[in-house]
Amino acid sequence: MIDILMSTYNGARFLAAQIDSILAQDHTEFRLIIRDDGSTDETVKMVEDYTVRDPRVVFVKDDRGNLGAPRSFMTLVEASKSALLMLSDQDDIWLPDKVSRTLCKMNQLLEEHGGNVPLAVFTDLTVVDEDLDVINASFWRYQKLEPLLSRRWQDLLAQNVVTGCTLMLNQAAKKAVLPFQLPEMMHDHWIAANVAKYGKLEFVAEPTVLYRQHSQNAEGARDFGPRYSFSKLSGLSDRFSFYRRAATVFGDTSALGLSFRKLRLNLKRLI
Repeated sequence: MIDILMSTYNGARFLAAQIDSILAQDHTEFRLIIRDDGSTDETVKMVEDYTVRDPRVVFVKDDRGNLGAPRSFMTLVEASKSALLMLSDQDDIWLPDKVSRTLCKMNQLLEEHGGNVPLAVFTDLTVVDEDLDVINASFWRYQKLEPLLSRRWQDLLAQNVVTGCTLMLNQAAKKAVLPFQLPEMMHDHWIAANVAKYGKLEFVAEPTVLYRQHSQNAEGARDFGPRYSFSKLSGLSDRFSFYRRAATVFGDTSALGLSFRKLRLNLKRLI
């Protein structure tokens, strides 16, 4: 059994299409576990309606309210007991064989490394607008990201290339990412960097998600280029402070080392 973990927040506009795409997967042995992070729109009612229509949909009621996406997702990860976990955003569309294609790669890793090694798989995405018209067939090409750097955890800590809504991880990986020690870090980045350091992180070089871009995206895709890079210069001080905290938690690196890695990787993306 696979647990698909979704955190929702005021997502009523696109939520039904996303849930429908998950329920239509060609691999059907899963539970879709949803935690709402304090929505004020129709999101909760929509989720409750789905729990009546399909027993695979489970609504986790949590009185803590708004935790923010990283902590909300990590709360779901901590609570899951299934052998395999996947993460889902509330506003994308999963391609019909997303689960089965990711599971195929995960099974290869399990056969090679065994279940006691932290393992995770991620994939490419197709970037689309809010009407699902294609912006770019490959998120990696659009962002000029190199998925192979995910095999070097220090590079991955400096520059994340793993999108959470494509992740699948095993229970050993779950243990490796708990407790969540950097709540200011996005959950997918935290998971990916820990699995890369302590286990094996692999990828499927094909899109499995229509990655919907709209005005309410918590995280999203931006065409990478000089203008995008220069727009980030104002945040260098905050980034260095984050790298300093991350280096303390992860060890075997430094804030200065991470900063130089980030600079090198971004320069490579610009060439």
